[in-house]
Amino acid sequence: MKELNVLIVGAGIAGLTFAQLIKRRGAKFKIIEKEDKSTFNRSGYMLGLLPLGGRVMNELDMQTEYFAQSTEMSTYEIHNEKGDLNKAFSLDFINQQYGSYRGIERKKLIRILSQNIEGEIRYGTTVTAIEESGDLVQVTSSANKTEKFDLVIAADGIHSGTREMRWKKEEYCYEDTNWGGWVGWLEKTTMNAYKEYWGASSFMGLYPVKSKVGIFIGGPNELLKKLGLIRFVTSIKKEILPEYKLLHHALDALMSLKKPFYWEFHDCRTKTWRKRKVLLLGDAACAFLPTAGVGASMAMDSAAALADELSRTDKAHLEYGLDLYIKRQKERVEKAQEDSRKLGKLMFVKSNLIAGIRDYAIRFYSIKEMAKNISKIMDG
Repeated sequence: MKELNVLIVGAGIAGLTFAQLIKRRGAKFKIIEKEDKSTFNRSGYMLGLLPLGGRVMNELDMQTEYFAQSTEMSTYEIHNEKGDLNKAFSLDFINQQYGSYRGIERKKLIRILSQNIEGEIRYGTTVTAIEESGDLVQVTSSANKTEKFDLVIAADGIHSGTREMRWKKEEYCYEDTNWGGWVGWLEKTTMNAYKEYWGASSFMGLYPVKSKVGIFIGGPNELLKKLGLIRFVTSIKKEILPEYKLLHHALDALMSLKKPFYWEFHDCRTKTWRKRKVLLLGDAACAFLPTAGVGASMAMDSAAALADELSRTDKAHLEYGLDLYIKRQKERVEKAQEDSRKLGKLMFVKSNLIAGIRDYAIRFYSIKEMAKNISKIMDG
């Protein structure tokens, strides 16, 4: 690892986690990030971090700060659109058997993962050209600088510019749910349960982090774009029973947003993760719907697996080490993605009849049955 010189494209969760891990092993690296320093890490909302990701914080000696900036989840609740509880799933089996399942702001997690490596990040910079140059990868950046690296890690997100540059369009595929919605915060609110409200052509979720709660409300894109935030939220409020004051407060908070952020739900899967010494990592390789709350955890898990495989190879056999990583991780990640897609199909229904059948059937499910692949992954 001490002989490696690595370029990491993207200072998100996957890229920063990988940078921290290889720094501990002595590798040289640079990170380029398209956002300017003045605007970096100002976006993003709530994350649920399974022990798959939380365990990596142990290796990085960041667990204390991670715990201080997050909150443990004890329950996952599914309600109907009126607010009545349909089924509550205890998360004790995760917290006790595997490690703490925690809610954290994306901004706070990025801040933790950026510690001691900010000097290696070039802000406001993108890749403009990538070429193979013997055993090295020659990279030209938007700063008109050309450098050579042993390895390029493309961790630049679901709409990866690096992937567009090196991969053909038929080599990766987006899957669209045709649903979306608005995101906001309910400030100065504390709870330790994920609460979701499943309706027909409507979905709402409350996701706690430290000292506040993330709010999402959504439905079919066509309907939401027709109604707009205020009209859609007003229609939802009419269905919610008056006694569920928390829900009404959350919806009021959304309606008061001056610049509401609209989030369209789609994911992406890439057939091949590697082009010689350019490797996709995190969402650039396999992006997740937020439905199973596993995307950030899998990105960190993948970064740890990659760093582990690279620690056992040398420059002469680097591509072999990359192939071992892909063999180890690709199927694992895609199975977790399948769970997020299956949960999306349960959540995102338009028919009142189908919603009623779903609401009845969900009472007989366990959390392990709803996310069986993720459970198997945590079992190893």
